[in-house]
Amino acid sequence: MVVVRKLRPEDDLTPVLELCREFFAEYQSHHKEFFDTDNLSYSDIIGRFQESVQSSSCATIIALIDNTIVGYSSITIREQPRFYKIKKVGVISALMIKKEYRRCGIATRILNEANLFFREHGIKYYTFYTAVTNQAAVRLYEKLGMAPLHLSFIGET
Repeated sequence: MVVVRKLRPEDDLTPVLELCREFFAEYQSHHKEFFDTDNLSYSDIIGRFQESVQSSSCATIIALIDNTIVGYSSITIREQPRFYKIKKVGVISALMIKKEYRRCGIATRILNEANLFFREHGIKYYTFYTAVTNQAAVRLYEKLGMAPLHLSFIGET
């Protein structure tokens, strides 16, 4: 049985940190010049997860199977510059499911929980970034009703 909920202060962060390293390693495969996962330590990323259990404007959503964390997403509420019509927007900055548990509906459940968090905080819209080469993720997000907002380009000098 899959349980999806917010990360709690008493939860062991080690499985989330391991998934986060996997996330960066997988993302690095799409952007080889951006990340150096060989030099990524838990101390580089632990603060984000510790903050998420203490703050009301961000959270880490986790998925557990038999009390083992098999997926997570980092979410936050961001203030927009004053010239935006939408003053606050939700941001999903990571979504990672262990490979052996993908295509089982876990990502959808995590995203539904993120949506609930945003609605509870009066947030109408959220953004989500992914690599354009991550076609499995792009198909999932489109299937869930998300639409492209903008396209970022990278150039080399």
